[in-house]
Amino acid sequence: MVIEQDLIRLGSEARLFKGRAFSFRSKHAIGAAVLTASDDIFGGCNIESIISGLGSCAEQSAINHAVLHGQSCFRALATFDKKQNFPCGVCLQYLLQFAQIDETDIEIIAFDEAGAYTKTTLSALLPKGYRTEHNLTALREYAGQKR
Repeated sequence: MVIEQDLIRLGSEARLFKGRAFSFRSKHAIGAAVLTASDDIFGGCNIESIISGLGSCAEQSAINHAVLHGQSCFRALATFDKKQNFPCGVCLQYLLQFAQIDETDIEIIAFDEAGAYTKTTLSALLPKGYRTEHNLTALREYAGQKR
C-alpha cells in the first residue's frame, strides 16, 4: 500500500513531467510517475509524433525511464491530468508485464490539477489482461539480472 508521503511524491513528479509533455498536436499534456519497489520515483510525459502511432503515452515513458535506470518492479503508477484520468488499455497491459515479475497488484492513482486523486489497482482496471505463462520464467530471470 502506498503511504501518504509517497502519494505526495508521485503527484509532484507526475505534475512536473506534465509540464515537459511534447503535445503539439492535441495540446493535451499528461504526466505520469512510477514508484519502484526500492522507493525510487521516475517520471514521464506523453510525446506526440507528426506520424500517427509513433508517439508514446506518459505512463509508458515513466516505466521506460525507470527501466533505463535498472528498475523493473513497481508499487504504484500515478497520472496527472486536468481531470482524474486513468491509463489507457495499452498502458495497463504494458504495466501488467512488469507486475508479473514480482506478482504485485500495482496501485494506480489518478491526480487532477486541484491535487485531488482517486486510487485503484491494476487488477481492478484490467481484470482479464493478457498474462504470459510460457515466458514468465524468462521474464523474471531477465529482470533479476538487471537489478
